[in-house]
Amino acid sequence: ADNFSVTRYHISEPYVDREVDGEQPDARLAAEEEGKRLEKLHREAERERREQLEKAHLRGSHALKKVLLAQDREKLLKELEQMQNMDRMRRRQIVAQVPPEIFVPAYKRMEMKEEWQRELEFAFEDMYSEDRKMKGDLILQFEPQPLPAPSDRSQDNDL
Repeated sequence: ADNFSVTRYHISEPYVDREVDGEQPDARLAAEEEGKRLEKLHREAERERREQLEKAHLRGSHALKKVLLAQDREKLLKELEQMQNMDRMRRRQIVAQVPPEIFVPAYKRMEMKEEWQRELEFAFEDMYSEDRKMKGDLILQFEPQPLPAPSDRSQDNDL
């Protein structure tokens, strides 16, 4: 009994207010509007999903193009490397067939030509002197030959 307490306070204001406006909204119209709103949200979500799919498709096709371009580039580089190796081999074969005289300097080639000319002259002198059995310098032992008779035609050609 000690825990029991009594109050004499009474709430003077009413808990419930009466609605002043007597009209109640039509539930059918509200349901139709809600259905339209939900349909609009559904269409919006569908449109966003289609846009995302389209963007994903574009990203995928772009990535595929990049991969294909990279593969084509790799293929081209391999083909170029093969062609370069083939060209290098062909050039090596051509250089191997080139006579070694081309790589000799010009002054050395002149010396070699002069040496060859001297050898030819000595060989001719030896061959000529074998038949006649001459000794010494051939120029001094040659017999002078008379010059051919000059003709009018040869003078014209000389002029």
